[in-house]
Amino acid sequence: MELTDEELIRKYREGGDIDLFKVLVRRYQTRAFALAYRLIGNAEEAEEIVQDCFIKVHQNLDKYRAQTSFAPWIARICQNLCMDAIRMKQRRRDDEVLSFDPQAYGSDDECGSGAGRTVSQVADSGPSPSQALDNQEESRLLEESIKLLPDNQRVVLVLHDIQGFSYQQIAEIVGTSIGTVRSRLHYGRMKLKEMLDPYYSEHGSQPVKSR
Repeated sequence: MELTDEELIRKYREGGDIDLFKVLVRRYQTRAFALAYRLIGNAEEAEEIVQDCFIKVHQNLDKYRAQTSFAPWIARICQNLCMDAIRMKQRRRDDEVLSFDPQAYGSDDECGSGAGRTVSQVADSGPSPSQALDNQEESRLLEESIKLLPDNQRVVLVLHDIQGFSYQQIAEIVGTSIGTVRSRLHYGRMKLKEMLDPYYSEHGSQPVKSR
């Protein structure tokens, strides 16, 4: 019988068996990567954040209390690391602008082409080649549009519409009220719709769903 998150944590605390912690890692690493990638928009950076996330989870496991679901707890750690990374990248961009160094604009490695890479989409064997291309284009467009949302709106939209967390859980993760979560989600969806509408009007199709 599969152990619950709480049972795994309790047994790990009691015996220190690292294999028990590895079970938690395997259980949540894909979900943590999906969250980090949606917020950061870069696969390599997302992988680094996931590694840092589980290091922090391990270091702070004694602070976890079973009254709180483990999934939102780890999501909050991952989200905080993502926001720290985004703020650091923004500071670096600001420093480059203020440096008045022409060479600062000569490379896109740090915040240009690298940030634009997306995880390859594996096409379903069912659709025809043309349908598969359409699906890939929709996925790419959705990925790029989500990146353009304000940070606070992108976070709640990813957590709710993609990760499936409840309003209450998201409020705990981002440290705000349920009303603020609803408001950010509403305006995030509106902005996303505005960005996607021209594409679907041109192609005469329906928008893809976030989940």
